[in-house]
Amino acid sequence: MHPRRRFSERLLLVVNVLAVNGVAALWVAGFLQPQAIGTSIEAAADARVLIVPLQTWGAWLGLFAAAGLLLWNFAFLVRRRDDGAPSHWVVSDGPGGPVRVTREAVEAGLRAAGEALPEITRLRVTLDLSNPKRLRVSCPFSCAEGRDHHAGSERLRAALTQRFRELVRLSDGARLELELEFQGFGGKVSKSAREVPPVTAHADDGFRGPQYPIDDEDGAKT
Repeated sequence: MHPRRRFSERLLLVVNVLAVNGVAALWVAGFLQPQAIGTSIEAAADARVLIVPLQTWGAWLGLFAAAGLLLWNFAFLVRRRDDGAPSHWVVSDGPGGPVRVTREAVEAGLRAAGEALPEITRLRVTLDLSNPKRLRVSCPFSCAEGRDHHAGSERLRAALTQRFRELVRLSDGARLELELEFQGFGGKVSKSAREVPPVTAHADDGFRGPQYPIDDEDGAKT
């Protein structure tokens, strides 16, 4: 139903655009050459006619609006469109020059890095390349039963960021935006999943509290 609905909406839009431009062209032609689309008053004496004065401000306003609409549509059709960034690859600044990395390769690499975490049971990765200066990665994920999804999302963000930097080196001015979406708990921790060390804080992150396990100094003395 969605493709049919999209097709009908586009078809309706095309019909509306054609109708509006047709009326605009008809008004311009009727204003400049009334005889081209109409008839004289003598010939239409016995017919139903509509006489519109063309020396009023409303007629001139309609002429300018119709001419502007036609020029606008003509300029839209003939203007040179920017090539822009394609939707299937992203440019990576390599040491020897720019390298194209396909979107499928980036999504597969990020998905593998995220699913390597033991607490992540399901992960979908979608890379949006509509804006070359802001690469948006949407990551809906599920966490294993009994695991902290807040800590898991933090580890997932760090793993995805690190893996993306290994795959793509963004140029100056471009940035990566990760959008994590927790979709609930599901599944158990895989026995074959490798343990990934937790995200370590930087030196300027401040006091983080005691780290466990703590050695029992009293027991060591005895």
